[in-house]
Amino acid sequence: MTLDDALDELYGASLEDFVTERKRLAKKLGGEEGKELAKARKPSVAAWVLNQLARRERRDVDLLLDAGHRLRRAQAGVLRGEERASFEQARTKELDALKRLAKAAERMLRDTRGSASASTLTQVNEALRTAAVTEEGRELLARGRFTEPLQASGFDAFAGIEVPKHAGKRRPPEKSHAQREAEKELRALERELGAARARVQALEEQVEALRRRLRA
Repeated sequence: MTLDDALDELYGASLEDFVTERKRLAKKLGGEEGKELAKARKPSVAAWVLNQLARRERRDVDLLLDAGHRLRRAQAGVLRGEERASFEQARTKELDALKRLAKAAERMLRDTRGSASASTLTQVNEALRTAAVTEEGRELLARGRFTEPLQASGFDAFAGIEVPKHAGKRRPPEKSHAQREAEKELRALERELGAARARVQALEEQVEALRRRLRA
């Protein structure tokens, strides 16, 4: 057994048996690797759930990791001016995988601990979202070796944001000098036309006033 094998076995153990298993596996390894394993931190309840999801819900975890990778690429593309279709598809797949994993986490907590607190489920869901789009999180989730759930911060939260509605629309091409000059001339003529119309209206009002005086 290698240290890597022992860590996989340890973090797959039940939370109640973690300390006992750590001692047993450290003794089995012996030497420096045994000492290293003895330092392994016991996971929190939320971290333990994440580790079990990585082992028991492998298909949905892989789908989430794939969707997270695609989502991150699609977000960057949309902000460069590309179409939103890839972003929307990746986001839908990410949300679908998250929903299934959230249900699995709730079932697991109820089956093993008798209840599923909203706080723990929130930590699990946030960690899954963050793990899907960060290198550290992807490795932890792929291996199932969390000791504490990840929390989104900075760019980690980027996958959770909505891309602005205007993003993805291509910017119009630069206008030529002739086009810009023509637009200036058009605006000037429109102003002159407006002034002329106002003058005509004023003259018509004067004519009508004179007619009323002549009929009086």
